[in-house]
Amino acid sequence: MSSPSPDAVAALPKVDLHCHVDGAVRPQTLLDIARAGGVPLPADDVAGLLPHVRATDACRSLRDFLGVFESFYPVLSVPGAMRRVAAELVQDAAADGVVHLEARFCPALQAGPEQSAAQVLDDILDGLAQGAAASGISATAIVCCYRPLSLAINDELVQLSLARRQRGVVAMDLAGPEDLPGAPLAATLARAREGGLPLTIHAGEAAGPESVAEALDLLAATRIGHGVALRDDPALAQRVLDAGVAIECCLTSNLQTGAVASLAEHPFGALRAAGQLVTINTDDPSVSGITLSGELLLAADAFGLSLEDLAGLQQASADAAFLDQAEREALKARLASRG
Repeated sequence: MSSPSPDAVAALPKVDLHCHVDGAVRPQTLLDIARAGGVPLPADDVAGLLPHVRATDACRSLRDFLGVFESFYPVLSVPGAMRRVAAELVQDAAADGVVHLEARFCPALQAGPEQSAAQVLDDILDGLAQGAAASGISATAIVCCYRPLSLAINDELVQLSLARRQRGVVAMDLAGPEDLPGAPLAATLARAREGGLPLTIHAGEAAGPESVAEALDLLAATRIGHGVALRDDPALAQRVLDAGVAIECCLTSNLQTGAVASLAEHPFGALRAAGQLVTINTDDPSVSGITLSGELLLAADAFGLSLEDLAGLQQASADAAFLDQAEREALKARLASRG
């Protein structure tokens, strides 16, 4: 079976459920904001900046990958920056054929003396809404609690998110270095869940199956971000399957973080064959230098998928999306119409 053509995959309406706003910033946007805000960057043009803001072969771990962000994170703290970044993310996703995007972020990471986490959150929600209105796609927000932050800050993020459910916040996430357990935040995340915000949890990327078990059993996750470690625990993989918990796979970033040494080792194929609800997503498209269309082509080549298989994956993503039933049916109809 020949792989689908790039043009056919580009034309396929797509769903991206795992995409970080800060990891999607355009290099030119970084330069523009840095110049306007007087923030230094390691280069003053896109060609010179790219080696500093893209993951390279030097990445060997999740911490290495996250270290790429350090070169440009101060730029994102310029007031108003994240509004522009969010709007452009939606525009870029739409240009790649994405019709539903769930964008995630931790607003506390851009908070500081000049702006609060609440202001960052509002800016991003405004940017997502602006991008959606301009492009005609749907774009919702997943707010991340962050493992290294204090309990008080993470509690505040839950409160802010619950207060903005009517403005597009649809779920919460737990992100950050997975060697820091999620258990200390169990009560915090339970408040989000009890308030109507379901949970997706980063787990099984840099840590082992125990992190997925924690997300499933202690944190009651509806979805698992990455979940690569399920390859090492078939019994746990079966429990995830039985629970109907979706897996947000991110192929290129898993290579760049060292979660897998090659795509042949990635559990996506085995999980899909077992009937698991698996999805393909971008994670950090700008940092990784990818698009969702490119990731689907990668999956097609690595796992022998047809164009219809890729279309089926988009329907699976719609099934896993944080949408109400009417929104889900509308999205599935749009996907099925290929438009």
